[in-house]
Amino acid sequence: MGKPLQAASIVAPGFFGLNTQESGVTLEAGFALTATNCVIDKFGRLGTRRGWQYRTTELDSVEGDNVNINLKGLHDFVDLAGIKTYLSWSEDKFYKGYNDLTELTPTTDDTVENGNWQVVTLNDRAYYFQRGYKPLYYSNETSSEVFEMVEDHPNYTGTVPQANTVLSAYGRLWAADTNQNKTTVYFSDLLDGARWNSGSAGSINITGTFTKGSDTIVGLGAHNGNLIVFCKNSIIIFQDNDSFQASFDVTTLSLVEVIEGVGCIARDSIEHIGDDILFLSSTGVRSLGRTIQEKSQPMRDLSKNIRDDLSTLVANEADLTNIKAVYAPNYAFYLLAFPASGFVYCFDTRVPLEDGSLRVTLWDFLYHKDYLYDKETNQLLMAQEDGIAEYFGFLDNGETYRFQYFTNYFDLGQGNTTKIVKKIGTTLIAPQGQEYVVKIGFDYSNTYTSYPYFLGISGDLSEYGIDEYAIAEYNGGLLIENIKAPVGGSGVVLQAGIEADIKGAPLSVQRLDVFVKLGRVI
Repeated sequence: MGKPLQAASIVAPGFFGLNTQESGVTLEAGFALTATNCVIDKFGRLGTRRGWQYRTTELDSVEGDNVNINLKGLHDFVDLAGIKTYLSWSEDKFYKGYNDLTELTPTTDDTVENGNWQVVTLNDRAYYFQRGYKPLYYSNETSSEVFEMVEDHPNYTGTVPQANTVLSAYGRLWAADTNQNKTTVYFSDLLDGARWNSGSAGSINITGTFTKGSDTIVGLGAHNGNLIVFCKNSIIIFQDNDSFQASFDVTTLSLVEVIEGVGCIARDSIEHIGDDILFLSSTGVRSLGRTIQEKSQPMRDLSKNIRDDLSTLVANEADLTNIKAVYAPNYAFYLLAFPASGFVYCFDTRVPLEDGSLRVTLWDFLYHKDYLYDKETNQLLMAQEDGIAEYFGFLDNGETYRFQYFTNYFDLGQGNTTKIVKKIGTTLIAPQGQEYVVKIGFDYSNTYTSYPYFLGISGDLSEYGIDEYAIAEYNGGLLIENIKAPVGGSGVVLQAGIEADIKGAPLSVQRLDVFVKLGRVI
C-alpha cells in the first residue's frame, strides 16, 4: 500500500502580513514572504488593494485632457460656513477644485519653484508654509477670494516665520524649522494666524530640553491635550497647567518629558490615527503612545517584520521630504509612501500582532506624490500627474496590476525528508473567469514551477473529478471556489504562491493546501 499524502494547510493565508526579517522554516504559517498589492480585510483574508482612478477631468487654463499638472500636494480647506474647497499645488503652481481644477495665482514676493508646502486650516483661512518662502494664506472670509502672503493680511503683526512645518491646533498656528532656527517653535495669537507678536503669540526655545546637546525640529503634533515636538533624534512633549480646558494656555506651558533616542526623520510621515500618532523614525515606523510607555525600555518597532527592506527604501530616498503618509480610518490602514520608487507600505491598524508590531503589506508601481483622506466623504485621494485621483475600483487608471502572495518556507516538521508534491488546493474568492497562477518552489530557490487556472471555469480540470472542487455563488458577482489539482516537483523545503492580474474585480485568498508524499530521508 502506498504512503498516504500529508497536507500542509494554511488557513487565512498571509493574515499576519509580510515578514521578510525571519525567512526560515520556523516562521509562523500566517506570515507571508511576499504580499504585494494586498490588504488584510476585516474578515482576516488577504485580498487585493483597490486601484485608483482620476477624478479631475478639466483644467480651466488648458483645453482638452490635462497634461503634466504634476500635483505634489493636497489639502481640503473647510471654512467656518462648512464650505469645502480642495486646494492642490505642483512645484510652481497652485490650484483649487476637484473635478475641474482652476489655477490660483498668489500675490507673493517669492518665485515659487518648490512644492514642499505644508498646508493647514485655522478658522476661515488655509495657510501655506515652506522653509525659505514667505507663508501664504488662501481665504474667502470677505466678499472676494484672496490668495496672498500672510504679511499682507490686514491683521498682520510681527514676523511670520518662514517655517518648514506648521500645525493648526488648540486655536492657533504652531510653526518651526526655518533656515535660521531649527530649535524654536513659534505660535500665533489665539484664533488668528496672521498675528505673531501681539495678543498671546510667542515662541518656545527647546534647546534647553535636549539631553545630548543638540537636535533639530522635523515636525509637530497634538495629542491628548499636549503639544508634541518631533525632532530628528528626540521627542519633546509640552502641556499647559491650566485646569480650565476651554483652550490651550500658552502662559502656563511646561515640559512633560523628553524622549531621547527616537525621533522623526520625515515631516509628512506624522499621522494622527485617532488615539495615537504614527511616524517614521530612523529605525522604522513608531507609535507615539507606545514610545511614551516604553521610553525606559527597549522600544518596539511597528515595522519590525520588514525592518531591513524599509531601511533600504529610506536610504535610497534622495530627499526625505518626498516620503508621505496618510491614515484612512475607513480602511483601517496607515500608508507610508515612497513616490520616487513607487512603493507603498500598508500598515493594518485594527489589531497589532502579539509582539506589538503591525501587519504590513507592500504595494508597487504607485507614484502618487501626496495623499489626503477626506473624513466627510471617506474618500482617499491622491495627488497625481494629471490631477486628483481616488482610491477606487480594481484597476490602476484603467490598467491591470499584479497580486502576489507567497508563503513562508515550510518542511512539515521533517527537515531531513524529501517531499514529493502531488496536489495543490486553493480556496479563492474572485470573479468568474479570473485567471491566476499557482507557483511551487523548493529548497529556497527563486525558481518556481507555475500552474495556471481559471476561476469558475472547469475546462481541463474536469478530468480530475468534479468532486475535488466546488463552486458557490458569492456576493457582488464573485465566486468562492475550492480547487484541488495535481502538481509536481520535490524538495526538502517548500514554498507556494499565488499570482493574478487584477482586471477590475477583487480577489482574496481563503485557504491554501499543499499535499505531499514523503520520500527518502536525506
